[in-house]
Amino acid sequence: MRTGDARFSGLADQLKGVVAAARDLEGEAQERMHELHSADPERFVRCREGEEPWPDELQAGFVPRHTCRDECLYHDRGVLDGILQCTCGRPPCRACAIVGAP
Repeated sequence: MRTGDARFSGLADQLKGVVAAARDLEGEAQERMHELHSADPERFVRCREGEEPWPDELQAGFVPRHTCRDECLYHDRGVLDGILQCTCGRPPCRACAIVGAP
């Protein structure tokens, strides 16, 4: 810092430590995600889609992601290759059943 005030220099040092710790935690989380993807790719997809919590996420009180307003790639977006992934006509989403409509 160019102010010469030691308080700012100390704060900058603290912030550098916090950023480094956050970077380390992010790296560990990414490694766990890679491990999950390798060990159980189907569960990884369910977690990614919000159907179940990530292994490190709190299990208590988990509510699946609302899917009731998802758009169909084929019918809503006109993606011709999306016909095999059509989401039209799905039953009501689990999140609405648990906590009601969004």
